[in-house]
Amino acid sequence: MADTDASATHLRLATPKTGAEPVAASPRRRLQGPGTFLLLALSLLLTGCGSSEQHGAASTPLPAPPATLQDNQGNLTQDAARYLYLAEGRLVAQCMADAGYKYVVREPPDQALAGASTANYGRLSVATARRHGYRPPSRLNDAVSQFVSADPNQAYLASLSQSQRQDYPVALFGHDDTRITINLPDGESITTNRGGCTSQARRLLYGPDLATWLRNQFIANNMNLEVHRRVTTDPVYLKAVNEWQTCMKGRHQVFTTPEAARQAAARSRSGDEAGSTPAAAEIAIAMADAECQRASQLVNVAEHLDHRYRTGVSAERSSEISSYRLARAEAVRRAPGLLQTR
Repeated sequence: MADTDASATHLRLATPKTGAEPVAASPRRRLQGPGTFLLLALSLLLTGCGSSEQHGAASTPLPAPPATLQDNQGNLTQDAARYLYLAEGRLVAQCMADAGYKYVVREPPDQALAGASTANYGRLSVATARRHGYRPPSRLNDAVSQFVSADPNQAYLASLSQSQRQDYPVALFGHDDTRITINLPDGESITTNRGGCTSQARRLLYGPDLATWLRNQFIANNMNLEVHRRVTTDPVYLKAVNEWQTCMKGRHQVFTTPEAARQAAARSRSGDEAGSTPAAAEIAIAMADAECQRASQLVNVAEHLDHRYRTGVSAERSSEISSYRLARAEAVRRAPGLLQTR
């Protein structure tokens, strides 16, 4: 089992490695299986990870508090989610200024505020596969990836002295000797630091019980991980995978899973993987995959199981999800007063 520390992906001088809402997270969690990119992508959004020459950028102004906070399901509206994102960033920036550092808060892309959708099981049409392989044009300009890679805080970090580059992440995330462990319902755990500006901002917004907040946040934002795990270990899904494998072999493509096929296709690209033209090998794999998805009904089976398991997981985690939604709504109400005191 891999031990992944999301804090290691923040604010370093090398390019790192992943939908829903942005968080300022620096948790460690032992992750495994498909979908483990989700927590990393979310945690990258507020603190950024990438490079930019524009480290003199100014923070996005904080808008007026939203008139409507929640939708019918209790989730924050997009305006409220944007306001909370920027307000949390402002509190981090104020704390960093007190520590003697600059911190730029940027307008998040709409894709980061839309909330989690059902997991993606790789549905692919033959027409798309024939023309684009596994990467249709709409995925080449992913706004979240661009947002992360254009972070001005990275360039600012690079401009600091060596000692300041060592102290900056400590000011932002706290020192490891203040680390706390948060147990999750599946027996796994995440860890984060009690110190640092991100944790200070969270306590101000969401209350002093940082462990409970982060536990609820992780459960609510990463429900796709649990649903995906249950779907892909279900006997009905595994039977469809076996049929998919047999179909792929008949097309001279031998892979154990659709994920393995996609990884092999990605390796066939040259240069910039995100922007390069698909190679003939990728086209061949993708077309076989699309045809075998249809023959085995693999994606239809996965999406049916996803709906069933999602309903069950939502009921099992209803207390944590409700507490998380309530805390976020209260944080939006609390933020103006916190920011006016500075």
